[in-house]
Amino acid sequence: MKIRLLFCLMVCFSGGMKGQIVTFTGQGNLPIPPGAPTQTIGVTQSLCNVTGVGIIGNCVTIENVTIDLQHTFVGDIGILLIGPGGQVLELSTSNGGGGDNYTNTVFSDNAGDFITTGTPPYTGNFRPEGRVTNLNNPYSNAPPLGTFTFASTYNGTNADGNWTLYINDYVAIDIGTLLSWSITFNLNGAPPVANAGQDVSVCSGANANLSATGGGTYAWSNGATTASTSVTPSITTTYTVTVTTPGCGSDTDEVIVNITPKPTVTLNIGNENICVGACPTLTAVFTGTPPFTLTVAVVVGGNTLALFTQSFASLSGTFTICVPGNVPPGPVLIQSTSLSDAFCICN
Repeated sequence: MKIRLLFCLMVCFSGGMKGQIVTFTGQGNLPIPPGAPTQTIGVTQSLCNVTGVGIIGNCVTIENVTIDLQHTFVGDIGILLIGPGGQVLELSTSNGGGGDNYTNTVFSDNAGDFITTGTPPYTGNFRPEGRVTNLNNPYSNAPPLGTFTFASTYNGTNADGNWTLYINDYVAIDIGTLLSWSITFNLNGAPPVANAGQDVSVCSGANANLSATGGGTYAWSNGATTASTSVTPSITTTYTVTVTTPGCGSDTDEVIVNITPKPTVTLNIGNENICVGACPTLTAVFTGTPPFTLTVAVVVGGNTLALFTQSFASLSGTFTICVPGNVPPGPVLIQSTSLSDAFCICN
């Protein structure tokens, strides 16, 4: 038997946000089966030589496989794709009953419907049936549809070499013709877009958790190599992350960690001489970022007799605090024990 190796026609173009789109067109105008019309059972194989694509995965993906064939009983045929490394993906087997033809049928992992939901001539975009990864007939219907995809079958393999469209006409009488077919790759797809997140403000001495997205690997200016990192700067600091997707390039983004001083409060009372059991009004004057939450204590002789907590929406405010009636005459200390603002807590 003679075997003819015909090289594919390669067509390249770019579009939209995708990378370089490269299409390789396989050998067409082949009878199905190869000895038709005399032979009515057999396997037609069409070769396509792919070059310059490299390893599939990351930013190199299979966009689609497009098929045009004529056959008067498509339920009698199985159509499978064999990669250069021998990996097999079921595109469509035993579908369509007595219907005719696959006309401009596009198989893609990104299509909405499986080929099994369509009807001959299957014009449009469909997901591969993806139940089996071998050439054995009868073809199994046991695994769920889409168990195998272009990505799961071929990622990590080298696309360069001979791809084979394998068409098995396993029932006698009806015959057909493979008019044309092609396989399209997306090379160096959309480059990574680094996102270091929103700028943050933290209290002096506190940790800031930074998290980036957009790629496969991460490199922060503080030396971290994970998507997230924790930093404790002493002053306002800008951190840079470099996001890389192998085969697609890199991108950078920055995030600023602003250091906020701890809040302070000054307490004032109009008359420092008060009676036991009185409830004087105090004025609190703050530095920091509202809102504030202030806790004050009434201390006599080193003992805390009462705690009062009050919230304030602005940089100053008044509050009333009552001195217990059982306090003996003498000094009474009113002091702040805890103060927080929008960013910091100070005890």
